[in-house]
Amino acid sequence: MTVGDALTRHYAAHGLPADGGESAPWFRVRIGPVGVRLPNPPARQRAVFFHDVNHVLTGYDTTFSRGEMVIAGFEVGNGCGAYWIAWYINLGMFALGLIVCPREMFRAFVRGRRAASIYRRREDRTALAAMPVDRLREALGLDAEPGAPTPGDRARFLAWSVAAVVVLLVPLLAVAAGIRASAALFGGLSGSPS
Repeated sequence: MTVGDALTRHYAAHGLPADGGESAPWFRVRIGPVGVRLPNPPARQRAVFFHDVNHVLTGYDTTFSRGEMVIAGFEVGNGCGAYWIAWYINLGMFALGLIVCPREMFRAFVRGRRAASIYRRREDRTALAAMPVDRLREALGLDAEPGAPTPGDRARFLAWSVAAVVVLLVPLLAVAAGIRASAALFGGLSGSPS
């Protein structure tokens, strides 16, 4: 089976559009029974194919809680190349995964460190889609036994964990500070004599 055929099956099995939602202006994240619509900027659209191929090649599912967090661990360990939005989204999911499934995250991170990154492949997407799944898995080293984690794996996991928490918390803290400043400003204005 080719990567393209596997992606087609993957999208159908998960109720996704034929292109995985790559061309849509919005994408939906499911958190349990609730779906949240988010903008789908061009940077994310360019990265979707590679992320979805990683789902197919690694077998990590697409559920919001575990699957997306674990694949984030894999992709951070593996590297997302020049796809900054993949780094950003993966680091946010990585931080959440540290709370929800830290052991699975660490195993996926180590697995990612042992494999070559699809984000850095020289072939274009058409050539990658035409490759047999087993051939691409072999080329990326995904079938090799990852072996025991090294002290370097642990140190890098710790460093990426700190970076992930910062990436997740800084925007939240900025929003909270903005809300607080707005409340103080508008609270101060409404309390002034007329």
